[in-house]
Parts: sequence; C-alpha cells; structure tokens
Amino acid sequence: MNFFRLHCHYHCKTVLLILTVGAVTALSAVSPSHNNVVILGGSGRIGTAIATHLIRRSSALPSSTGKIILVGRNPEQGQQSVQEVRDAASEFSSDGDSFEVEFQSISDVWDSKQLSPLFHDAAAVIHTAGPYHNRYPIPLRTAIESNVPVYLDVSDPLPYLDSSLELNEDAISSGTKALIAAGAFPGMSNLMAMEAAGSLPPGCQIIDSGFNYFTAGLGGSGDVNLYITNLGFGDDMPQYEKGRLNYFKALTGKLLGQVDFFTDAESIMAKRVGSQQVFSWPFPEAATVARELKITGRSHAAMGTAPEVWNVMLGLLVDLVPRPWWRNERFSQFMADFSQPLVKATDKWLQLSSPDGVGETHAMRIDVTAEDSNKDIFVSTIVQGHESFRQCVGQSAAEFCIDLLQEQSTDRSGGVSLVEQRYRDEDARKQMIEKMTSTPGTIDYSGAVVTRKANGATVGPSKMEEVLVLRSMEM
Repeated sequence: MNFFRLHCHYHCKTVLLILTVGAVTALSAVSPSHNNVVILGGSGRIGTAIATHLIRRSSALPSSTGKIILVGRNPEQGQQSVQEVRDAASEFSSDGDSFEVEFQSISDVWDSKQLSPLFHDAAAVIHTAGPYHNRYPIPLRTAIESNVPVYLDVSDPLPYLDSSLELNEDAISSGTKALIAAGAFPGMSNLMAMEAAGSLPPGCQIIDSGFNYFTAGLGGSGDVNLYITNLGFGDDMPQYEKGRLNYFKALTGKLLGQVDFFTDAESIMAKRVGSQQVFSWPFPEAATVARELKITGRSHAAMGTAPEVWNVMLGLLVDLVPRPWWRNERFSQFMADFSQPLVKATDKWLQLSSPDGVGETHAMRIDVTAEDSNKDIFVSTIVQGHESFRQCVGQSAAEFCIDLLQEQSTDRSGGVSLVEQRYRDEDARKQMIEKMTSTPGTIDYSGAVVTRKANGATVGPSKMEEVLVLRSMEM
C-alpha cells in the first residue's frame, strides 16, 4: 500500500477517496473515522480537478471532518497528483481546520473485492476511471451492496447506463442515491437541455433536441480521452428519428458542418470560440434526454475540436478504417498512442496561443425545438463556455456530488437516476445551473434564448439537418 499524505487547512474535513485503475498492491480496509467520498479516477486529470473543486467548496459539504484519498495504480503519478492538489489548495484561505489528502494504490478498479474495503463507511463514491466500454457497473453495484449513501459517475456508453439503471431497485433498498453520466457532457449538458425545454412556451410539443460540443485539443482531460474517443468511433450512433430511437451503424464520426457556439455575434463566445465544425459521436444524451422530453422528431449529438485539421483527419480515418477495428481495444489504444506526440504538441501550441494561457477551451450549444397549437415553431438555445474542459468536468461532477450529499443528509431515499430525471423540478435545476455557471474559469452562459418562427413562415432545414437527413437515408 502506498500513501502520500497532505495536510491542508480548509473549512471542513470531509473524507474524499479518489481512485484510478490501479496496479500493484493488496488492499486492507481503509477505516476512516468520519465520512469518505470515494472517487474512482483520483490520480487522473479529471480526478484531481474534482478533488480541487471539492476543497474549494468544502464549506458546502455536510460533514465538518474528513480527508481526501487519491487512489490509483501508479505510486509516482499518485504522489504527483497529491502535489498538484497541494499546489491548488495553497490558493485557498485557511481557518485552522485540517483537510487531509492521501494517495493509495489498488490493482483493479473493476474488482469488487478490492473496492469493498474502500467503500466501507463511505459517504460517497465518484467514479471517473474510464473507459466504460464493454463493462458492467461493478463500482455502482459494490457501492449499493456496501450501503454507500451517494454514488456518482461520468460514464457515457448507453449500454453501461442501461445496466446501471437496472440497479435502481437495489439502490432504493440500500438507500444509495446514485447519479450517473454526471460530468460536463453528458451531465451539465443534460441539465441545460432540460432548462432549454423548460423555457419554451407552455403547452408546446417538443420536436427536436440537439447537442453540439467543442473542445480545444484534449481540453486538458488526459491521454485516456484519445482512447475513449477512438472506441466511440466503433459504436452505432443512437439518435431519435420521427420520435423513435434508432441506431445508425455508419453515422459516428461523420462530419456534419459548422455550428455557431454563440447566440449573439457580439458576445465573448463569438470571439472566443466562434463557428466550429463538428462530427457525430455516440453521446448518450441524444437518446436519454430525447426519451425524457418525449420528442416527436430528431435528436443528434456531435463534437468538434481544434485545430480544424483534426476534424478533417478524424473524418477521413473514420471513413477509411472499418468500424470493427475501432471497437477493438488494442487497435484504438494503438491509434491513441500513435497520435499522442502530435496531440501533445498541438495542445502546447493551443496553450501558448490561447488568450487565457490554458488552451483547453470548452463550449456547449444545446437546441430544443418545439411546436405550439398554432403550428408556430420555437427554438430554445443555450450556450456555455469554459476556459478548460477538464476543469468543467471536474467542477460539474463535484457540484453534483455536493448536491447529493446535501440532500442525503436529510433524505436517505435511494435510487439510480440520470441528470435529466433528477432535475425535472425547475427550482432544483436552476439552483444547480447557477452553481455550475459560477465556477472559476466560466467564460459565458447565455441562458435560454428562445426564438419564434410564425405559422406559415418558410422554415428550411439547417445545413446540419440536411446532412443528418442524408446520412440517415444512407444507413
């Protein structure tokens, strides 16, 4: 067992146990004297971002005592992660209380026998140790079996989410309150879609929903994101057509055209991000949010990156390489390893050329279209931007966790839910959006901008809609 301890000074001492896929050691039970928050993926880039934001927001945590434990497979990386949290922690004021940070290594994050001792007496588990492809939600099941009050993850494959939702009754019985797919996208994006829908005139029927994302380079999320993206190119694209969920075998990775990541041409988002090309990727929200909103038309999800040449190269590769190859983990890992040097060089260039010196710019645009009884068409659009994709994911997951912990302190009911299910209530949703759009690094949040097209007006499809129709017809 490897421990690297950091004693910092904060408002509270809630125990946060953060794990990554581990290597070497046998585990003995961690026996915290207070509350534990177990975060799978702690020595990774997302895990440290979560830990940092939890420390920043420690005064909002229910418990007044505790510590953070970062857990991963690599002791050297773990020590670096503790130091990273230490450096970030030095920016916050102290009031004399001790907030302890540790690292511990484990060999396999998907092994319930290793997880069970860590989950003992835990207040929460946050699972960020992807990829989740071709996996069963063992960490969630173990958390339920261990009666952990709060569980959260940033998973994205639709089959994984479906398997997690099947554990709902078990979670109710154990009192485990679980929120899945709760990062930036999916996660915050789902919250924004529900807000966009809720801002439409009363009585409207939801027709379409669209999710478009942009991240400069890797957005600071780490090398594993390359691997996850590659695996996704082998998946069928889940999206709604005519109000029914369909899976399109050759749509993933296809270039769809330009998206305006702004609602006002004079806004900071227009200058900072502007219009970016995007390609289809199998984000689950195209299916899950469409199902929640009961849309009658089409849904889609797409993403783009910078520089533009990466979008073009990825589009060509997806056309050239057979889909089964992308689904092969060894091939996708090889492609990720092969492209890493160039990607890292690109990220460095983005950092040097970025106005904030970060080079991890992230943006989301959510559109929800509806029709009223007069056949007038309304489009509700929300745009959000952040200096760092990595920080946005970490902050979003941390805020979701804090919200769950606060509720669990007075309401011990359990269950497994998606973000769009948990935040159906307008007041609860607006409170979460306010917290998430007030985080450090947020560039802009437009709020819902609703436009109306009167009955009888000529409403032609956008270029993206034309491409989606053509692609769907080809499938």
